Amino acid sequence: MTSPAGPAAAVETLVADLLTQPWLVDLFTELTERQAGSIAAAQRLRRVDVTNHAFWPFHAPQFPLVVTGAHGSRITDADGNTYTDCHLGFGAQALHGHSPERVVAYVREQAGTTTGNGYCNPVEEKLIGLLKEFVPHCEKFAFLNSGTDATAAAVRLARAHTGRRMVAKFEGALHGVHELGMHNTAFWYHGHPARPFPGHEESGAVTPLPALTGVPTADPRDLLVLPDDPERANELIVRHKDELACVLGEAVSSSFPFAEHTVPLIRSVAETSRRLRIPFVLDEVLTGFRYGPGGAGAHFGIEADLYCYGKVISALGIPLSAVGGRADLLDHTQTSGLPLTDIGRKTCVQTTHAGNHLALAASYASLSLLHEQRDTYYTRTRAKVAGIRRRLAAFRDDTGIPLRLVGFGDFIGSFGFLEHESYADYRTFAGAVNPIAFFLLTLMLRKRGFYTLSLPMLFTGGAHSEEDLDGLVTAVTDAALELRKHDFPFILPGPGEGGRT
Repeated sequence: MTSPAGPAAAVETLVADLLTQPWLVDLFTELTERQAGSIAAAQRLRRVDVTNHAFWPFHAPQFPLVVTGAHGSRITDADGNTYTDCHLGFGAQALHGHSPERVVAYVREQAGTTTGNGYCNPVEEKLIGLLKEFVPHCEKFAFLNSGTDATAAAVRLARAHTGRRMVAKFEGALHGVHELGMHNTAFWYHGHPARPFPGHEESGAVTPLPALTGVPTADPRDLLVLPDDPERANELIVRHKDELACVLGEAVSSSFPFAEHTVPLIRSVAETSRRLRIPFVLDEVLTGFRYGPGGAGAHFGIEADLYCYGKVISALGIPLSAVGGRADLLDHTQTSGLPLTDIGRKTCVQTTHAGNHLALAASYASLSLLHEQRDTYYTRTRAKVAGIRRRLAAFRDDTGIPLRLVGFGDFIGSFGFLEHESYADYRTFAGAVNPIAFFLLTLMLRKRGFYTLSLPMLFTGGAHSEEDLDGLVTAVTDAALELRKHDFPFILPGPGEGGRT
């Protein structure tokens, strides 16, 4: 891999040059005028609100929209502009699009008759019955609010079960924003490829590196960062078998979206962990229900002790996540029936609004629609994505522009300019990504009527019609041709050397 100064200098030079070019100034001006109402409203909100997605430090959209209406694959902003939405609430609304009528009607009915939170409600049992049909490998469930909640709860349950504290995770894996999750996470949180990757310790583990201010470097007794190499990762797990509370992994990661490399690694590590009686946690926040009804675990034959679900398990944007798996692990947070005897013997992952009844109702209605469609849903979605990739392959052949759609599942991914179809390791892929191209494609797609938040991402499923996706391909290829007209360097000098496939 090139020295950090190489890509960093290339990015800085490219940005400085772009900011002087009239075509980019014209693009900024056009979007500013088109979205004047949204921009003004976002500026007012910025004075009093720090957690809205428009203000996230790493995913903030350029020229944020204030959305006043959403249905299916379309959103409308405060200025009356309508866009085809490729973001779909970070993919959480990708199953059926925004505000599917049956889901809205079911939740409206529940909202008029139920308590909302803090009580037993019949819908919870109905949802679990439905989930058992999707993921029969899960004996019990814990319902929470977010993917971060789910992975943090899985870690706590594993620690309670084993009495040990060390957690192993892979470099580059994104498991949420809790303290351990924000170490050695997705490369965009760390500034790669412009900033150097951490080194390897004498043991072969990756040096722990927090991505956020306010997150102290983890105690080595708490965190073991595994390299994306099955032999070395398994050696480390064997060496630390008596210290590990759990091993945490993703079958495929948004920061390294190549299942042909990640799945054999995770399957191998899962087998090693379970052979050593170390709980293995499969993070299915992104892959759950996207690789088929049983998620990546069933699709790829990856056995785990706990499974974390988020994103499309929710509906209508009502927060919901779940941890499913072995009853003996989950029982550490369930009462014995004699609360006084629980003191000092149980853990807790529940919060006031965890498993909110409206969230459970929305999930039940949404997943019921998926259950009715089942294989038809996945067949149609994969055919639509295959069609996109065929058109992009033809475009590359005709133009030589290395435009690709990279991603996984039913579909979560993004458009970008990559020299190769696949990359053999996380660091090589991170070094090959052109972050300025992401920025520009996002704005150029916005100009053409497609909303993609802060990256040229595509979350799809039942939300988008074939016509939607045909229009998207036309827009992204047209944007690529415009970039070539302005002599944009699709591949930055020197990134991603070594490890290509």
